Amino acid sequence: MKMQRFSRRYLVGLCAVVLTFATTPVRAEPDSPPCAPRWGRPGEPLVTNAETAKAIYLAVERDFFPGADPVRYPEVSARDDGDAWVVFRWRPPERLPNGDMRVTFGGGQLAVRIAKCDAAISDVHFSR
Repeated sequence: MKMQRFSRRYLVGLCAVVLTFATTPVRAEPDSPPCAPRWGRPGEPLVTNAETAKAIYLAVERDFFPGADPVRYPEVSARDDGDAWVVFRWRPPERLPNGDMRVTFGGGQLAVRIAKCDAAISDVHFSR
């Protein structure tokens, strides 16, 4: 009798715990914090994708750094950095005729950070 009472209490307690955790909603964290309210679409970022970030970069590069070298450094890449895009010009590795790989680091090209929420440009520097 005591064993049955203990087993029932244990089972009821276990069910209560399971039901509590099963019905507690789990809040998913957003990928990036919501943006400040503004006109248009409040809470949504202005720069939503890499292509937009690259277009902003190219416009700034044309005006700020006319010495850019798109021939030697043909690639423009945008890396998602959470609340911003890091955009830079670089030269991809190339295979030489003898089979070796040539990898170029730096090159003095423009690199910037573009905030997703308001398109603010910061951390402007030249790669080394």
